[in-house]
Amino acid sequence: MRKNNRGFTLVELLAVSAVMVVVSVIVTATITSSLRGTTKTNTINDVRQNGNYAIAQVSKMIEYAKSFGGVSNDYNGPFDSNCTNLTPPLTPTPTPSQFSYIKITGFDNGQTIFGCSSTIASNSASLIDTNLVSVDSCSFTCERARITDSPIIGINFSLSKKTTSSLFENKAFVPFKTSVKMRNLSN
Repeated sequence: MRKNNRGFTLVELLAVSAVMVVVSVIVTATITSSLRGTTKTNTINDVRQNGNYAIAQVSKMIEYAKSFGGVSNDYNGPFDSNCTNLTPPLTPTPTPSQFSYIKITGFDNGQTIFGCSSTIASNSASLIDTNLVSVDSCSFTCERARITDSPIIGINFSLSKKTTSSLFENKAFVPFKTSVKMRNLSN
């Protein structure tokens, strides 16, 4: 009489189970890694969008300002519009002084003060989404070789994502830096 072998042995069932566990771990790890990468990309994009908007607005308004009111470390002044470095060229070039505020006048004769405090601001109105990002550092520099030259304004700041999470993918730090030469300057 012949035995009917239609079932699976315990060893076969354990082998299939082990293969399924290994495959599911690999798939889960791949999906998790992909989601973490997407989260990191979105976090960096949020910070970059805020910074790019702020630096574009400040640059454009400074470049096409009617007049330069000066730089200061106090919102209420006094503002220094001189910005000249009359010393002979030095090697290495000295680091320009850093300021927290810059004042300009537009062609509508409206004065605008850009400032670095807890935010990048124009007349105290924030140019960044303070719910999403925070300012880690911020400064303006001002340079010109002669008083008759248009000033070159340096804009430097760095932003980071506001988060309560300690996960790497939820954090981002992005520096922004540019120089703007004023075009339509009338003192």
